[in-house]
Amino acid sequence: MKKVILISLFILIFAIGSFAGVEWKARTVTQAEAKGQSNTIVMQVYAQGGNVKQVFETVAYESEMFKQGSYWLFKAADETLYLVDPAEKTYARLPLNAMLQVVGAVGKLVKIKIKDPVVNVEKLGTETVLGYPCQHTKMLMEYDMEVKIAIIKSKSHEKIEKETWSTPKFRGMEEMAEAFRLRDFKTGIEDLDALIEQQMKAEAGLGFPLKMVTVNTSIDKKGRAKEKSRTVMEVLSLGSKNLPAAFFEIPADYTETSIMPGVAEE
Repeated sequence: MKKVILISLFILIFAIGSFAGVEWKARTVTQAEAKGQSNTIVMQVYAQGGNVKQVFETVAYESEMFKQGSYWLFKAADETLYLVDPAEKTYARLPLNAMLQVVGAVGKLVKIKIKDPVVNVEKLGTETVLGYPCQHTKMLMEYDMEVKIAIIKSKSHEKIEKETWSTPKFRGMEEMAEAFRLRDFKTGIEDLDALIEQQMKAEAGLGFPLKMVTVNTSIDKKGRAKEKSRTVMEVLSLGSKNLPAAFFEIPADYTETSIMPGVAEE
């Protein structure tokens, strides 16, 4: 009898451990007005216990941040994002506080005012994506924005429409650290931070997104609308996977480099 209990307990522990992490493959297609912003990226993502690894399998237009075969590694213990290049055997660290330093410095040069923000989320029913029941929602966010750089000032009405199919049946969000999801991210630009917080509250509890279509439109003071960008993100496959701790470690023979000149490293 004791042997049966021990075997049952072992099976239970093994089952829990075997499904400790999650993985998914996603494709993101961005068409943007701004030069160098359009891209198509396919990446394999792994998440477990707050750690996240995003491997860029294909990148249409490579850059310092997005290189085919490279990966982003977020380690929950130090809340730092690492850009890792296996081909060069190098990595660069991006501590979140260093990122905030950069954004804060920009905020001192560029004055941004946001007025009359409106965020609405409409639930459109339940649909099935990749075999998972998904809540289909549409978010509309609108606001007036004034940007001032030195003596140059511009005003526009910004509109962001985001259609999302998300499921509570996949543990992707739970396995990612809060810091990685930028839940507490602050730019130091008061109006912008308030808008981001309002958006996050509106989208809270919707689950893991399996598909998102985001359209950013800008309307100038003459009422002329211009689509600035359209991004379609689709999860292609997903599942559970037991990931060893070493999977989220940078190889010891990799060399650290800098990707953010002027920002002090910790």
